[in-house]
Amino acid sequence: MSDKHLLIPKIEDGIVIDHIPAGLGTAVLGILQDHAELRGTTTAVGLGLPSARLGRKDMIKLWSRDIPDHVVQHISLVAPGATVKRVRGFAVDKRYVVALPRELVDMVRCFNPNCITNVEPGAPTRFRCVDETARLFRCAYCEKVFPLAQLERIRAAPASEVPWSAE
Repeated sequence: MSDKHLLIPKIEDGIVIDHIPAGLGTAVLGILQDHAELRGTTTAVGLGLPSARLGRKDMIKLWSRDIPDHVVQHISLVAPGATVKRVRGFAVDKRYVVALPRELVDMVRCFNPNCITNVEPGAPTRFRCVDETARLFRCAYCEKVFPLAQLERIRAAPASEVPWSAE
């Protein structure tokens, strides 16, 4: 495929979520649709696109001025290493590489049915990463360790703006 052909239209002002590992774009799209502030946003999705870095990748473009930090944190649960780019005037204005958080607060449910967060209504969940490579997290309440894949994702409370870092 030639570099002269665009599979997804260029975006003048918006957000590009790029370098999503192939096959995970639909999971990221599901996260975006879970958040009310992004519902109804015009979205372009490319799946299985060629990538020099990944071989194949997925990409999502949002015609939205910004993306809240708590949404980026949820994306990090399924696609750490993806990049979020803010585009202004067809040029990348800011770039942020999505990293797995060191702590998950009200982002996932504890798998332990006896955990206080599953017994007390409204109790916030809190997990700390104990092994980033294996993606293992320890519940702050019951102290059980779980692989991230075993923890059910929940919506996070709105947080601060995206910690943009220029590259």
